[in-house]
Amino acid sequence: MSFDKRDFWLDMLTKRELPKAAAFVGFELIEFNEEEAWIEAAFLLPPEATNPGGDAQGGFISAMLDEVMSIAGSIAQDGPAMAPTLQMTTSYIRPVPVGVRLIGRGECVRRGRSGIFTRGELTSEDGKLLAQATASCIPRPMNW
Repeated sequence: MSFDKRDFWLDMLTKRELPKAAAFVGFELIEFNEEEAWIEAAFLLPPEATNPGGDAQGGFISAMLDEVMSIAGSIAQDGPAMAPTLQMTTSYIRPVPVGVRLIGRGECVRRGRSGIFTRGELTSEDGKLLAQATASCIPRPMNW
């Protein structure tokens, strides 16, 4: 029996219970491409994610970017796999609002045997760039 990457990730991202961190940031799959190893997702931060100024605290911004980048790194691999983040750099471009729909996109830039390199962007629904990041990840098969 061959592994159907698209069906596996569609099931993981839409039919199973989300990890608590992904649920907390309001993760919702928009689309992904298993051949090109990219994903787009919507996020909706809860009020608990605010900083003293009323915008999103930076850690939650990084969490949303980490989510789409690690999924992109995961779907870039053969078979059921994960891509735990080894290092991540985030640039905060504009204040990120809480309680509104945000769009995250992650893509695999390069996949090697011992490392995966990803990048991500977080935008408003009208396409304004809010934050961007790059990460290196470790390829890990999942025992499924």
